[in-house]
Formats: sequence, structure tokens, C-alpha cells
Amino acid sequence: MSLILVVRTKLIQEKLNKNISEQAVIAERQQKVLEETVKDKTSELVQKSNSLEKISNKLAKYIPPQIHNALFSGEYDAEIATRRKKLTVFFSDIKEFTSTSENLQPEDLTKYLNEYFSEMTDIAIRRGATIDKYIGDAMMVFFGDPETQGEKKDAKACVDMALEMQERLTQLQQKWKKSGFSEPFQVRMGINTGYCNVGNFGSDQRLTYTIIGGEVNIAARLEKAANPGGILISYETYAHVQENIIVKELDSIKMKGISRDIKVFSVVEKRNAVGIKKNEIKSQPSKQELSEIERIKKDIGRIDNNLYELNKNMEKLLKKL
Repeated sequence: MSLILVVRTKLIQEKLNKNISEQAVIAERQQKVLEETVKDKTSELVQKSNSLEKISNKLAKYIPPQIHNALFSGEYDAEIATRRKKLTVFFSDIKEFTSTSENLQPEDLTKYLNEYFSEMTDIAIRRGATIDKYIGDAMMVFFGDPETQGEKKDAKACVDMALEMQERLTQLQQKWKKSGFSEPFQVRMGINTGYCNVGNFGSDQRLTYTIIGGEVNIAARLEKAANPGGILISYETYAHVQENIIVKELDSIKMKGISRDIKVFSVVEKRNAVGIKKNEIKSQPSKQELSEIERIKKDIGRIDNNLYELNKNMEKLLKKL
């Protein structure tokens, strides 16, 4: 009996060893298959991730980077929604762009204009601006949404941006002249601080993140009234940045559709010289400056009606939407 038990035990052991060996082979094969599957899926995920990143980078060129980042992080909803907020608004455009463009070949015009916008946009983004839109040769940006450093710092960042743009444009003008662009772009700038409606405007099918309101129109009118190469700001902006810049105070201006008189200041330079007192304003304008004041009044009066009607039509359209 003991011999039979030994034999049976040995046979069972051999069978178990065989099964274990077979299971090990099967497990090894399955592991290889699993590794190959994981490798393929990982490669597929990497490709999809790279593809999504490329799409995201392309999409980022069409919307403000702050909104782009917030959308992809899930912090911002793509729905019709607006809010009232104090912002600092900036407008700029090129003096006599139409006549200037007629004297350039299309390829040269595209090259110079793209270089101009690229340089100005780099400065704006670095300063924390939200790029609203490009309208032909004009540029509209604002500070205070969706990211803000506070009203005072937002206003300062906007004026610093305009001064840096002014400085960079002077360098570009010298460069362009050397390349044969004899009358390079000259740019006017206008800045205002005030409460605006900001958010997503449009329909369920298409939204535009932008700002509207009377304070936006004031910035646009100041830009139109500025001298080529000049920066005009409202008192609301000046009140936030008076310790940082030197300005020339101009006469107050009445604007159609705006209940208050608009105090206007022409930015001269940053305040960095020793001995300049706070709140210093260059007063007692010269004859040339008085002439500029009169020209500004005429220019604002001339464009006032069109901008007022445009704002009314936009508000009617938004009510219909």
C-alpha cells in the first residue's frame, strides 16, 4: 500500500508541476500581450495628446491666452454671461493707414503690419493685458479681466504698456526706414478707466469674449483725438498713475452720450527723474499745445455722433440677442 501511495503521490506531483509549467508559459505569453497592448495604447494616447496640444496651440491664437488657459483648466464656462467691472481700456491705430498702405506692395504691407502687431502684442501680453481684438490697423486691449492685480496696478500696467509700445515703435521705425519703408507707421493711443460690461456676448452657436459700454467709447475717442505718436488718457486713469508719469493737462471735453466732462491728459514720459514732485503736471501750454487742444476738441466733436450711434445700435442688437 505504501508503494502504491508513493507512486500516486509522484504522479500527482508530476501532473501539478506540468500544470504549473504550462500556466507559467501561458502567463508569460499573456504578460507579453499585455505589455504590447499597454505600449500601443500609451503610444496612441501620446499621439492624441500631441494632437490635442497642437489644436490647443492653434486655438490659443484666436482667443485671449487667459481665457484659453481657463477653458482648458475647467475654470471658465463657454456660456452667455457678463458682469460689470472696472477695467482700464486701451485703443491704438495707425495714422492714415489707408494712404500709407497704397504706397506699399501687398507683400511688404503684410510683412510690416504683422511685425508691428506681433511686437505690440508681445508687449501687451507680457504686461498682463487681455487682447480683445484687431480691427484692421487698430488694436483693442484691456486690463482687469479675467485676471486682475487691482484697479491701480491694472491702470499702471496699461500706461506702462503704452509707453513701452511707443519706445519699441520708434525702434521699428528706424529699422523700417533702413529697409526702404520711407514713411513708417505712426500710431495714436488712448486709455480710459471705468466700469464696463465684460464677458461672453453672442448666441448659443457662437460667443465672443469682449467688453462694451460708454467707458470703452471714451478710450476709443481719446485714441482718435491723439496726435500721431501720442498717448491721451482720461482723469480716471491719471488718478491711478499720477505718481508714475509726467503729463500735460488739456482742457476738459464734452462727449455726446457721456454725462460728465472728460478731463484729458497727454502722457509725456515716465516719472523717473530726481527732484520731480508727485502730482506734477506740466501746465500753461504753449501756442502749439493750445492748437493741439483745439484740434482735439474738433476731432472728438466730429467722431462723437458716429460712435454714439454705433453704441446705441450695439445695445439694441444685444437686447435682441
